[in-house]
Amino acid sequence: MTIFHMPMYNSKTNKYLITAVLLGIIFHGTSMFFTLEKTYDALIHLFFANHYATSWFEPWSYSWYTGFTVFGYPPLVHQTIGVLSLIGGLKFGMFTVALIGVILFITGIYRFTKILIPNKKIAGYAAIMAVFSSCFVETLHVFGQLPSIIGISILLHALPEIYKWIKTGQRVYLFKSLALLAVTVTSHHVTPIFGMVFFICPLIGTAIMDAARERVSSNTEVTFLTFSKALWKHLKRVVIFGACSLVLIVGCILPYWINSKKNPITQIPIPHGSRDNFIEVTSSGLVFFIIPWGILLFLLPYFFYRFYSKRLFFFGISFSLLFVLGTGGTTPIPLKILGENAFNILTLDRFTLWASIMALPLFGEFCYRFTDGDYKELLQQKWGAILHRTSGGMLAMCFIAIAVFTMTLGKFRPTQPEAIKMKSIVNFLNEDDHDRWRYLPLGFGDQMAWLSAQTEATTVDGNYHSARRLPEFTTRAVERLENSKYRGIEGLGSLQQFLTVPEKFHLKYVFSNDKFYDPLLYFTGWHRLSQLENGIAIWERSGIIPLPSILPKDDVPLFQKLLWGIIPLSTLIISILLYLSGMWSRSFRKKKEIQQIYFKALPVKKIVLKWLYGISLLWISGILVFGVYMVYGLYIKKAAQLSPKSVIIAYYDALDFREFETAHSFIDPLKEKDISQFMLEISLSDGLLSSYAKMDSISVKIIEQTKITATGVASISWITPLKEIKTKDTLLIKKEKGKWYIIPKNVDPDIPPDQLMLKSSTHFFNHGKRKITSGQTFHEDVLKQPVVEVLNARLIQKDTTFYLIGAIQNVDNIPADISVTGVLYNKFNKEIARYNAQDVIKHKLLAKETTPFLIEFNSSNDPHRAFEMPEEFEIQVKANVATSGLSQTVAPSHIHVKGKELTGFLFNPSIEAATIPQLLISYYNDAQELIWTDAVYINESIRPQRKIAFKLILPDIQSPLILSSALLNVSVNGLPNKDIATKVHPNRNNIGRKEFLIQVDGLPYQYISITTNAFIGNPR
Repeated sequence: MTIFHMPMYNSKTNKYLITAVLLGIIFHGTSMFFTLEKTYDALIHLFFANHYATSWFEPWSYSWYTGFTVFGYPPLVHQTIGVLSLIGGLKFGMFTVALIGVILFITGIYRFTKILIPNKKIAGYAAIMAVFSSCFVETLHVFGQLPSIIGISILLHALPEIYKWIKTGQRVYLFKSLALLAVTVTSHHVTPIFGMVFFICPLIGTAIMDAARERVSSNTEVTFLTFSKALWKHLKRVVIFGACSLVLIVGCILPYWINSKKNPITQIPIPHGSRDNFIEVTSSGLVFFIIPWGILLFLLPYFFYRFYSKRLFFFGISFSLLFVLGTGGTTPIPLKILGENAFNILTLDRFTLWASIMALPLFGEFCYRFTDGDYKELLQQKWGAILHRTSGGMLAMCFIAIAVFTMTLGKFRPTQPEAIKMKSIVNFLNEDDHDRWRYLPLGFGDQMAWLSAQTEATTVDGNYHSARRLPEFTTRAVERLENSKYRGIEGLGSLQQFLTVPEKFHLKYVFSNDKFYDPLLYFTGWHRLSQLENGIAIWERSGIIPLPSILPKDDVPLFQKLLWGIIPLSTLIISILLYLSGMWSRSFRKKKEIQQIYFKALPVKKIVLKWLYGISLLWISGILVFGVYMVYGLYIKKAAQLSPKSVIIAYYDALDFREFETAHSFIDPLKEKDISQFMLEISLSDGLLSSYAKMDSISVKIIEQTKITATGVASISWITPLKEIKTKDTLLIKKEKGKWYIIPKNVDPDIPPDQLMLKSSTHFFNHGKRKITSGQTFHEDVLKQPVVEVLNARLIQKDTTFYLIGAIQNVDNIPADISVTGVLYNKFNKEIARYNAQDVIKHKLLAKETTPFLIEFNSSNDPHRAFEMPEEFEIQVKANVATSGLSQTVAPSHIHVKGKELTGFLFNPSIEAATIPQLLISYYNDAQELIWTDAVYINESIRPQRKIAFKLILPDIQSPLILSSALLNVSVNGLPNKDIATKVHPNRNNIGRKEFLIQVDGLPYQYISITTNAFIGNPR
């Protein structure tokens, strides 16, 4: 039996708390300058702060999503950053608020601990532990969730005042608690709502339990009847506080609740790692469970034992619920507790954060008992003094090491692109009225928020998905357009809707920080402008109308604007004044009077239970075994050459992440293919598959294996910006010195006969403005629009989808950049759908060149509107002068059709590499009428003066149902299409047109034609 004494700490100042605050300022205050800007959310809060700094009382922002209201997020933290930005800039305000959050969190843990364990020394221990708590480190340095940090920190400060109000009934404590609760509400709305359940309710239960305990002489005498009497006595105070809290939660952010009712979140839930099954998705388990708990996982038996003591029973229930909810989708329990709607909207990592915060006071108590209390005596008796001290040192080192690892997680596994210098982009948007159009950043990560904070130009994208209202966003589980490639086909489909119909959103410029999107931009009609000095490529779409001078917005009553602009900062000022007045009044009190409010912890005999000691050792052993197993699993995963299957997977993983040296290390060294030769072969294999594909899944099957050789088939699914590609590669593997290696394939050198190639061509250049002025463009600066003609057009139906197909010719003598818009009408002549030709068209036409086009209408184009049966259609063609992207780099040759098989060669006669060749294949009936058009992409590039063979299987395309076929409702540049070409070329004829048709046999159609197009990845 060991005696554990918990004496009251009588020092006037708590050196442990002072130490904790200083450590927090040094540890977090220095490191946040290297981490905070690279977190998920910090720059988002910077953007909101800039909004308040520039337009305090205006709730509507045009910067994102074609306009949204800032009523969707409590403003206090953002407004505070905005006020501080007036002193030293936005980043000064952000770092200052973050540092204040660090201090508030440490002192909040100290005050919260004094409620659970009324001992100032233990509270000081807990405060020091809070500095290096991995849950706090991750929330600040990885997630950057400043409002969450401020909200929970202020709530921790409010808990002692609530406790004092329940115990004493003095109004000063009620006012203080309500003031701090108001600050919490205006900082982060979710924290007080769930905090009422998980923190305040158990706190009230604990306060009443303490009141019941003070009425009897021992803990065993605290019965349900005693507790009920104490509850009845304090019920009035509980009701008063509950009613006032409800008024504050509603009243302090009343515009938020009005906006939530008026504009409820009705969108497809966006996947979040905190809802994953942590056993299946180990990366999510690491980030959202293992790291937040950290070293606290080893002490879970102790926490549950202490929380389920009689006094802390209510906190025990809360802690258990938080722990279970934090497991995400690992078990079905969180889904059943929260319900499907809340489960899919909430990010469940907040529950793990709150559970780990609730455990910190008990962790401080454990550390006290381990270093100065009964655990020290017990363990020194069992283990000896040296082993006890060694284990304590290892525990401290692991605790700090996990904190440092968490803080540097973004360095080892970056979640954001490298820092982008925004000045070049801001300057571009400011010149020549470029900010009169919307822009779209791609590959910017959360830095897009920092760009938005520096310019008045607006973007169709945004970084706060709860504010989205456009159907193109809400109908897809895609958080942002800028990182749409990470959502695969669904994400790219959402991006295509904006790139295909940019005029709907006045979208003219795309800033690309990721070459992955370049092919998609090109084939949807965009063209490169230039590359800025910071490496960002600018893409432009011609013919986009500027934004109107007056944009629509959802206006709100004046009282809501005043409430939103005045109340949040007022709550902060009132809380500070009440706190200062409390400090002044306490300076005249005696210390005993202050301490008597809390439950009086008398020195007691504490027996260290043998079963708790045994369970703790068993639990720690289990975690260590599991940790060793995980490390072994990582070793097996990293030891890629242990089996033929593992070396194939590792090889393709290395190629997928462009780790070419690692991939080369898996090549058979006896083949004497050095790294330079390997890199040369890699650099020559360009194309859609080699340069623009991201591996989605891989399946390896070993079909033959001996002791030293094996043959494997890798079935791989690749995501590209244009389509999904499935490949099957057969590889030979051999074993050398205990390791498996891949035998490289022979590469055809394909050397052209001439070393030097010459080509003459016609180039075009647009001067732009002729006068040096910042005014509007003058009439003499406007180029003549090319004349194009729609040769034929039809509205057809295949299954349940409708299409517009046809052909367009540039009848002018200058190149044209064309955009084709199709509109469908019902029998009442009412518009029911509108969409543009996407990639089944050649957007850049040379003089006299012809292209087919196809426009598809389905529910994804107009998801917000029920589809009707169309009767008529309209086609609107816009043509502008094209000066770039005009290279004709691919020509078909030796075309043969045998049954359903179409074979031939694509030859590149130019001096530019055709990175992604495209074939527009058109199908004609026996009357040589166009019935269908499709786009086919060749996976490999064609180098200059080379050719590649292609083989396609022609589809069984039945003649579609023709609903309408006429050119009456076709216009070009706003003018009727009828007889437009006659005025330009009155003597034109169709001689030679039939020579482009290729006859086929045995298929539902009789002819096909091939139109070539190509994307040049690196133009000279």
